[in-house]
Amino acid sequence: MSNTGEVARFSWVHRSTIQDAACLTFVRGVDADRVGRGFGAVTEHVQKLDFDEFCEEAFAHQDRYPVIGLRTGDGWTLVAEDGGLQGTRREVLRRVSAGTAAVSAFWDVNGLTRFSHAVDGAVRTSFEALMPEYRLGVAPDELEEIRAGLPWAGSGSEERGENSVELMLALAARITGCPLTPEWLEGDFLTYPVAPWPQDLPASPEELLDEVGLARIWPEHPDSAALLSELRRAGSSRCGRAAVGVARYVLDVADGFEWPEVTETLRALETGAEFDAGRIGELVRLRRWELHRGPATSADRARVRALEVLRQATNDDPLVGLLGTLAESRRLRLEQATISDLAAAALS
Repeated sequence: MSNTGEVARFSWVHRSTIQDAACLTFVRGVDADRVGRGFGAVTEHVQKLDFDEFCEEAFAHQDRYPVIGLRTGDGWTLVAEDGGLQGTRREVLRRVSAGTAAVSAFWDVNGLTRFSHAVDGAVRTSFEALMPEYRLGVAPDELEEIRAGLPWAGSGSEERGENSVELMLALAARITGCPLTPEWLEGDFLTYPVAPWPQDLPASPEELLDEVGLARIWPEHPDSAALLSELRRAGSSRCGRAAVGVARYVLDVADGFEWPEVTETLRALETGAEFDAGRIGELVRLRRWELHRGPATSADRARVRALEVLRQATNDDPLVGLLGTLAESRRLRLEQATISDLAAAALS
């Protein structure tokens, strides 16, 4: 059920304030407060602005933190970002789609795009609009029948991507039954600064090594395969002990024990007691936000980096936790050999 009119009706976006770069996320339901919190909104700093004022606010703060604008209608909440990308992140989509569904369309000035569909806390499918055949997610083919008929490839290779924004918005409309019209951008938005959620902890050692490289984890070690083999022989208990030892050392040097969550989490990791790892993630998120709000010293930044080292140590897989702890500790201006020696001693 597709024709050029279905796609062309969204061409007005290219004459709007967000013509160059935006992320638009539709979340089923009209609880704007809940959706805002899912994005990491700092709710006590809410403002009511029209769309152009919101875009000016987002532009003014883009180098420090994201800003989102929300409004509701037709059973959905629209989250707008002028030049932002929070609506593409798994960490956000997982939260806002819990118990419901979310659809997002992202584009930027460099021609990058991303379409995502999340349901019940999981990203079902996500793909670049220029290459919808390469899909990620827990059910990457789930939208193929709905997507069928839309002219994703254009009529020639030179035309690929010219209408990628319209295509994403057309697909979003098919899914939601709630097409984006100019009226959605009229009237007031609830706008919030965002303290972004920390990136999800790595799920495997291979994922982390691919992302940051061996030199960022254990610079003295010659080979990643050999390192993983050694760590697996050492076992989970020793890896966990090494991760906690490195985290405690970094926190001590950075004077990072001012928050009770830190002491409680370290104690739980050392004794094997249950704990809420999300508390450290929330602490990292809010302390990063504080860094961006005003002047921050190098000591302030070091304390927040030390909190991230501890967060890595909470990984469910102690081996991955150790690698993440080592990688994050290298971001601080510490004696690198000391960090490696601490880990090696705990592993022996």
